[in-house]
Amino acid sequence: MIRRTLAVAIAAVALCACQVNAVVTLDVAQSGAGALTIDAIADSEVLTKVPDLADDLRFDDAIASGWVVSRPNKTADGGLQVSMTQSFDNPEQATALLAQLSGEFGPFKQISLSRSGKDTDSTFQLDGRLQADGGLKAFADPKLLQVIGGAPFAQNLGQADLDLGKAMTIDFVATLPGVVERTTGIDNANTITWRVPLDGSEQSVLTTSRNTAVRATVARLISGLFRFLLIAWLLLMVGVTVRFLYKRRRTTSTPSE
Repeated sequence: MIRRTLAVAIAAVALCACQVNAVVTLDVAQSGAGALTIDAIADSEVLTKVPDLADDLRFDDAIASGWVVSRPNKTADGGLQVSMTQSFDNPEQATALLAQLSGEFGPFKQISLSRSGKDTDSTFQLDGRLQADGGLKAFADPKLLQVIGGAPFAQNLGQADLDLGKAMTIDFVATLPGVVERTTGIDNANTITWRVPLDGSEQSVLTTSRNTAVRATVARLISGLFRFLLIAWLLLMVGVTVRFLYKRRRTTSTPSE
């Protein structure tokens, strides 16, 4: 999906020395549900030199796998943008989606999301590493590699004297609930960003955040207090009523002088 799409885009970049920028965003809610979104943008020079690029992109596999795809459209500066997203219900589903973004050579290796603790006090952990150690192989599936006998468009890159790091950038962005306790990325108000290294080196994404649902905890305490007060009020009313009836009965049963 994203690997094949990026491979086609990079091929155009290799031929015209332009650039493709991709952002993979993991957005997690307090419940553990959320969405994974992929945005890829090719600059205007790509379309100038490869005007049929949009027609070369295929999303049938992605759509069949449940991704919602925004068809290629031109940006304000004349570039081309593609967006695709898929929601998940829990961290396990998020981990499975992240696994779809990477093959043997990366760039998203063994990325996993987990959640532990209670609803009102939970810990989220993001783990794994970012690494593209196979060049363009990182963006091609095994079947494609078998057909063409190697990384797609590698010869084009060589002829253009352009390395992968200059041809594109990939940012991984994760928004986690609660307070980030530790991270290897750049934290900005619970939104952590990493730049995927494309030179074969690796970058850990180990991040832990703790989410204490203060409002939910307070709501439970208040709810318990209200229940206690309601029961106390009902008991008081019952006591007052019984006392009133008892006094009335004594009054009516006492003979008058």
